[in-house]
Formats: sequence, structure tokens, C-alpha cells
Amino acid sequence: MTPKRIWIMDGHNMIFAIPPLQRLQVSGHREEARAGLAARLERFAVARGEKVLVVFDGNQALANPGAFQGPLFETIYTQRGEGMADDRIIREARASFERGVMVTVVTNDVSTLARHLPRGVRHVGVEEFWLKHIEKSRAGKGDGEGDKQVEGDFSDLEREMLEQAAMEEPAFQPPDPGTSAVPTAQDAMPDRVALKREKGRLRQERRLKRYAKPGRWR
Repeated sequence: MTPKRIWIMDGHNMIFAIPPLQRLQVSGHREEARAGLAARLERFAVARGEKVLVVFDGNQALANPGAFQGPLFETIYTQRGEGMADDRIIREARASFERGVMVTVVTNDVSTLARHLPRGVRHVGVEEFWLKHIEKSRAGKGDGEGDKQVEGDFSDLEREMLEQAAMEEPAFQPPDPGTSAVPTAQDAMPDRVALKREKGRLRQERRLKRYAKPGRWR
């Protein structure tokens, strides 16, 4: 059964409008940022039984491994020669509307996207959509005031994605002294990242011990 409504999401625009996703994006966790956005939008699509299409600016590759297509949820990347995500969103919105489907575009880009949408296509800002449909306020299971998540609190999203990234990060393995093979730069990258993180952790421990000395804050 074809959904009677489609939500078209301006992918990277949404990521930069949601603080924890933005922090992931600018700190080198781009895949985690996209995955965090996609996971919540897919649950939204399934819960409502409505189609969700997320459009990302592509990386000029012929194919992008992050693309996904399902019955109600799809992510696409603009391809070489077809323009930016804004152009693709406008085309998708027009085509869906002409088929008689209700269309809502979610973006904060008013000047180059929202103003150019076909008449009859609805536009919603990222924060308005996210707070209303994704991060609805809900009471916690505990008795304490701190167990209640307030509307607009995105901290759990960032924590989930960073924990997932940490679980997928290869464990640091020191080089085997008995081998004479010279690792390539690509092979050594996970080791350098893990070593850098370990050094940062040790620095933080030393800093905390220094601050904890008696009389420090007198």
C-alpha cells in the first residue's frame, strides 16, 4: 500500500540544527551523526506508517554505501552532476505532490530551499519537527526529578552514538616485536587514534589528581 504522505528531510541541514548531532559531525564522527539521525527518522516512519526520505549532499562518488531503501524509509545521496541536496529535494517534492501525495519538507534552509518548494508542499523547521515528533517530553521511571527528560533534551542521542562508535573502534594492539613487517599508514590509523585517546585519558587522570590535592581550593 502506497503511503499517502511523505516527509522529505534535508539531512545535513538537520544534523547541524541538532546540537549533539552537530558535535558528532564536526568532531569527525560523521557516520555516527548520519546514523543517529537515520535511526530516529526510521522509527518515526514506521510508527506513523508514512514515508520518510532523507536527502544528503553526496561525496561525488558514483555510489554511496550509506544509501538505504526500505518500504517506508529511504536515504539517498546526491550524485555527481545532479546538483546539491536542495535541487534533489525540490524535484522529489514536486514529483510526489504531482502524484497526489501530501508532502512535508523539513529544513531550516529558507532562502535557497523552502522558498522554492512547489505550491502546496508544506515546510516545517527542524526544531519544530524534532521537538514535536522525535523528542517528546516523557516522565522517567524513577521517583527523582532528575529522571524526567524534558522536551528538547538531546543528550541521550549524543551519548548513544558515541558509545556505539567506541564499541566499533578497534582495540589498540602494540606492534609485535618479533615481526619485521612495516605497517602502512592506513593500517596504523586505528592504533594512532587509540594511542591518542589513551594519552588524553592519562592526562585527564593526572589533572584530576592535581585538582584533588588538599588545600587546592583554599
